[in-house]
Amino acid sequence: MAAGTFGLLALFARALGGIASDKLAGRRGLDGRTTLLFGLMLGEGVGLLLFSQAPSVALAISAMLVFGLFTHMACGATYALMPFVDRKALGGVAGIIGAGGNAGAVLAGILNRQIPSQQTCLMVLGVMIVITAACSLVIRFSPEHKSNEQRLYDEALSG
Repeated sequence: MAAGTFGLLALFARALGGIASDKLAGRRGLDGRTTLLFGLMLGEGVGLLLFSQAPSVALAISAMLVFGLFTHMACGATYALMPFVDRKALGGVAGIIGAGGNAGAVLAGILNRQIPSQQTCLMVLGVMIVITAACSLVIRFSPEHKSNEQRLYDEALSG
């Protein structure tokens, strides 16, 4: 039941991440989108760290659901940023994002085989996610890019 709930989170949490990104973009533009991505990825990493150290089944399930919520919302927020990377190469950018997720899963599987303790492996993955979240803070867009995207955003809302 608990494992199925993790998957069910994807039905709404990905959309929720995209919606939150759009709402924040209305107030803070592209910088708001990247800040949200940082916060969601940080929550994902912390959730996995909590899960890896949970002393009871109830706390493990709670931490897993928090981790899942942040994970799926971060996916939605990532795809919400996609059109702003390169409008002329949307398919390529989407492909790279999708491939990155698959590559992360493969690397996590390799790490899982290299570290004998499941708890330690999950903790290492949680730390890696927190570090990766910090990388999202260095995403920068030029002032011209921000201005153009804000204009397009405003036009989309008015029309």
